[in-house]
Amino acid sequence: MVDQAQSLRELVWKSRNKARVIAITSGKGGVGKTSASVNLAIAMAARGGRVILLDADLGLANVEVLMGLSSLYNLEHVIEGERRMSDILVRAPGGIEIIPGSSGLAKMADLPAAARQNLLQGLEDLQRLADFIIIDTMAGIGRNAVAFAAAADEVILVATPEPSAIVDAYAMLKTVHACRENAVVRLLVNMVAGDAQARAVAGKLAGVSQQYLGRNLSYLGCLPRDPHVSQAVMQSRPFVLIYPNAPATKYLQVIAGRIVHEQSAAEPSKEGFLKRFAQSLGLAGNA
Repeated sequence: MVDQAQSLRELVWKSRNKARVIAITSGKGGVGKTSASVNLAIAMAARGGRVILLDADLGLANVEVLMGLSSLYNLEHVIEGERRMSDILVRAPGGIEIIPGSSGLAKMADLPAAARQNLLQGLEDLQRLADFIIIDTMAGIGRNAVAFAAAADEVILVATPEPSAIVDAYAMLKTVHACRENAVVRLLVNMVAGDAQARAVAGKLAGVSQQYLGRNLSYLGCLPRDPHVSQAVMQSRPFVLIYPNAPATKYLQVIAGRIVHEQSAAEPSKEGFLKRFAQSLGLAGNA
């Protein structure tokens, strides 16, 4: 009989990284991370391909709240072996699908072997189903957030011009690079007064990253402070759908186009998301 540890190793090694996995994270809450995740996923889906948004923000279920959805099943049912990942996919407005979050992720590293197997198998299923997987992580440098971010093919770090948000964004950047030196991290500056302010924030973070980490932090783009965004949140609807001509929508469309265009030129990763994720939590040893 093959032991459970060996089964985990075989699952990790046989995974084929079909989907490009993008983790959207932040050093602190309140910077618009989940709104960016939801609306970016929709804008990317509009350009073709299957986009799945995974709510990895513990039990807060913010993705569902922002989209006005309520699901019967969530990630905990997958972890407990009651459902497969494909069973809990929810079709959402804008042509995307979501995996509802769950408090079952609170202590991933402490899960028993069978639950770890279920989680890894579920993540592998997603990779086979999607062209893009967008992961909305928990805010801050908690172990779960860092595990997803460090394992992703690319990290989008969301910050605002607020000084505390800049400091916390650097803390997240430092933590991700400590876990994975070659992590690809790009900065999205939210709630800006204009392009000049966004580039000033980007320049400051890129400077300290280069000076203290010896790592490059590239600038992905910015989203302006736009009242349409808060109005959409109040309506539990994505702003890209109900305000297609809003300034924030136009900026986000440019960012989405850039990411999707880059996908065709991206080189396949030598080690996939699943293997990196398992190793970051100690789920697969040195497999």
